[in-house]
Amino acid sequence: MHYNIKREWPLLLILVIPFIVGVFLYPHMPEQIPIHWNVHGEADNYGPKLFGIFGLPLLNVGMYILFIVLPKIDPKRNDYMKFSNAYLAIRYALHLFFALLFALTIAATFGYQIQIGKWITAAAAIMFIVIGFSIGKVRHNYFVGFKYPWTLASEEVWIRTHRLGAKLMVAGGLFALAGAIFTDGIAMFVILMVSLLLPAIITAVYSYIIYRNMM
Repeated sequence: MHYNIKREWPLLLILVIPFIVGVFLYPHMPEQIPIHWNVHGEADNYGPKLFGIFGLPLLNVGMYILFIVLPKIDPKRNDYMKFSNAYLAIRYALHLFFALLFALTIAATFGYQIQIGKWITAAAAIMFIVIGFSIGKVRHNYFVGFKYPWTLASEEVWIRTHRLGAKLMVAGGLFALAGAIFTDGIAMFVILMVSLLLPAIITAVYSYIIYRNMM
């Protein structure tokens, strides 16, 4: 899959803007910045402002580089062209999620009263929904998707696994989003964890069963 700057420039913009904001705001930030919040949305861990401001943007850049490199080193690299739009959608979902985390961190640092737990939960749910809609289109590869030994061993198992996994991810994302809207605190956190983990567990079990039945 070839690098296409016309397709990439919006993503590059998402990566660059937090650095520009960070450089501009750096002199006005306190020495300690919140970097973690508990299930009640209260900051419970702080870090130096250099890490607090630029940690997430750097992580986002690292992911960007990884997403560019993976198709080039995957033995099934030619298959990436078959799901290039889905791959791009997954990348957008992840990069926008981390950009939002950066924005929330900055807002919390300046004392804005935001329900950060709800924002993060809702954003994670929407990201899960977007990835769910995209993951069903992902073709056989070694880096993206439900990568179990049996899905990698059989393209038929891969396809059937991702069809179910995609539906479960969307359903889980919608459930988590409802949790973010109608609940808070521990209940919201539990709903989020169930919404993220249960689809993965069910998909893995289903995938193994159909693989065993094909043997």
